[in-house]
Amino acid sequence: MFTRDALLLIGHGSERLPDAARPLLTHAEVIRETGRFAEVKVGMLFGEPKLSWIVAAVSAPVVHVVPFFLNDGYFTRIVIPNLLLPLASASRVIRFCPPVGSNDGIAMLIEARLLDHCEMHGTDPKSLSVLLVGHGSAQSPGRARTLLRHAATLETGGRFGWVRVAYLEEAPLVAEALASARGHVVAVVACLTNDGVHAVQQLPCLIAAERDERGTHWPPVHDLGSIGADEAMPQLIMDQVMAARSV
Repeated sequence: MFTRDALLLIGHGSERLPDAARPLLTHAEVIRETGRFAEVKVGMLFGEPKLSWIVAAVSAPVVHVVPFFLNDGYFTRIVIPNLLLPLASASRVIRFCPPVGSNDGIAMLIEARLLDHCEMHGTDPKSLSVLLVGHGSAQSPGRARTLLRHAATLETGGRFGWVRVAYLEEAPLVAEALASARGHVVAVVACLTNDGVHAVQQLPCLIAAERDERGTHWPPVHDLGSIGADEAMPQLIMDQVMAARSV
């Protein structure tokens, strides 16, 4: 179906952590091995592989662009189109797909991770309180609606004690959300696609600080890691390509 086309996956990246692109590069390799595209490329807005270098190397006449972002905001609506639209021509079509985070399968991916954790530890899911952590924005608070939608889906399913959302850069902040839940066993799921500073350094430090505050007197906090590297992501990426094609 796309054997003459290119798939271009775009992530945020990091100037400080060279391995930030690792999850997306892994997903790209999985998709590449299916042989469904003539080319599968990964470019990062910050750090490497640099998007400008990657775009220059794409030769296919049709390029499907999937932003590896959880929110549909500034980067997906403004930055990425502004960078790529000038490349469109009579001989090259640029097809923008929805960001991976808008896929309803994200909620199912998170639920599966939580249930695996419960099974591993012999825990009743109803005894587990869930905190989904997103990036957020201090400059434009309130725009992270996608994560709220996934949280609402999980809450409606009724499988867990409660499901709440907190952010690293806007209220409700992670530290405050964890402190307010000290009477609960909390599972923290990082809804971040990038292995950058937030996922690798900032959030683990916040969880460690809360564990120190709780000591042995309060229920534990479990760090379930970031969903960016989840093995279900390649299929969700392909779903986004198909969704754009059907519009």
